[in-house]
Amino acid sequence: MKLTAEQIQYVFNYIKSLDIKWYELQVEFTDHMVTSMEEIWEKDPELTFQKVKQYAESKFVGHSSFKSIQEERKCILQKECGKVQWKMITDYVKFPKIFGSILLVYLAYTFSAYFVSPQKYLAVLFCSLLIIGLPSLYYWWNSKEIDGKDFLTLETLNPQLLVFSFPSLGIGMSNQLKEELLQYQWLVLLFCCFWVLGILISVTAIHLQKKTIENIKKQYQLN
Repeated sequence: MKLTAEQIQYVFNYIKSLDIKWYELQVEFTDHMVTSMEEIWEKDPELTFQKVKQYAESKFVGHSSFKSIQEERKCILQKECGKVQWKMITDYVKFPKIFGSILLVYLAYTFSAYFVSPQKYLAVLFCSLLIIGLPSLYYWWNSKEIDGKDFLTLETLNPQLLVFSFPSLGIGMSNQLKEELLQYQWLVLLFCCFWVLGILISVTAIHLQKKTIENIKKQYQLN
């Protein structure tokens, strides 16, 4: 027993009505429901469509409910995206990209000599991360929907937390170590390394966003 295109669309609309916002989950849950319904109908062809739907839906209760699966999938995607981005970042501390990272650290540390207060220099340095990070935030905002559809995968790539928290963390730490920064120059160098890490996060965020969008368009045949 196979569901018709109209019946499949009905199931899709039903899944969507359950406040399942993300398109890939709407498609996945619809596939599961349709498969389950076809199996039930094959065993008992006398059942009505609505009855088959009711039986199939009963399988998604408790810990296996649509909403709980959605939250579980979100956590999984966040971990996966984090691993992929971290792998991209580590590529910049390997040959030959490591030379570019070292050069950035060197330039940042060299410019600190033009400031009387290391703490003030680091405040300027980490404020610049806001400017550097804004393109990744802007790109994410403009591309978080594809053909009017929301994707959980793209939502997990939201760089907002890192764009604003990284500069705040750097400035906060430099304020706490104001006296130490005057005594130990290696601390300034360490903060410069931390600043470069912030740049790498912003750069890889955009790259990961573009790569993910390409994969989604290809998988779901979207423009």
